[in-house]
Amino acid sequence: MANISYIDGVYCNIQNAKIHINDRGYHFGDAVYEVIFYNSGVFYDYEGHINRLFNSLKLINIKFHLSKQQLKIIIKNLFKLNRVNFGSIYIQVSRGIADRNHSYFKLNSKPILTMIVSQKKNNIDDDIKGVKAITVFDNRWSRPDIKTTQLLPNVLAKTYANQNHAYEGIFIDHEGYVTEGSSSNIWIINNNNEILTREIDGKILSGITRKTIAQFAKNNNFKMLEKKFTKDEMLESKEVFLTSASSFVTPIIEIDNIKISNGIIGKTSIELRNLYFKKF
Repeated sequence: MANISYIDGVYCNIQNAKIHINDRGYHFGDAVYEVIFYNSGVFYDYEGHINRLFNSLKLINIKFHLSKQQLKIIIKNLFKLNRVNFGSIYIQVSRGIADRNHSYFKLNSKPILTMIVSQKKNNIDDDIKGVKAITVFDNRWSRPDIKTTQLLPNVLAKTYANQNHAYEGIFIDHEGYVTEGSSSNIWIINNNNEILTREIDGKILSGITRKTIAQFAKNNNFKMLEKKFTKDEMLESKEVFLTSASSFVTPIIEIDNIKISNGIIGKTSIELRNLYFKKF
């Protein structure tokens, strides 16, 4: 069981881990985060996640005090201390501790790094089952491309999906186009056997697993396009699947009570999932 966390330079039992009440991540969601999967000494898409973390920090003007190499040493130590062979690590950096004030102009606070390791069940070799999803209106802020902790719309969408016996909520923008899931990127395979996922247009998070799967598709002679598609196009497609660091490649077999290809898991989804695991 993972019970050692990392809080601002200190490894401590998770029961004793404390965040200051004036931490700006707590007050405002003024923080960024990443989740990286780990399997027996191997980090999945490690460089991509760490590069995105530092890019998110840059985009919201947080001057982080650790280098990427220093961060990797701490991450490896944390897995070693927790004796976890299969799981994930949650990394969060807030702007730091300060009196509550919306503006951070001329604020001289020290960023706070926190990390938590979670042990997972190794289900990589299990027979994958398709999941259900529902669609919801995309009411998030206009910069979902920055991976911040201000996730209330995502939380509400995921909870609404779960309340309706679905695994994921899929956001639809005001023009009727699919953006992404509450915690995933969404893909379809249309009737021309083209694999589609929305382009990086500032309306979605540039998923690290998404990037890897896109490269696998291109390298294995799939026809892969990054372009918008509508809700109707998604419902009429041959396959739908989602990608994320924690769900890898997961087929979606039903959306809004409408079955995709009669509820049968498509071969392409499974092939891309297998390619992903073979890489690591």
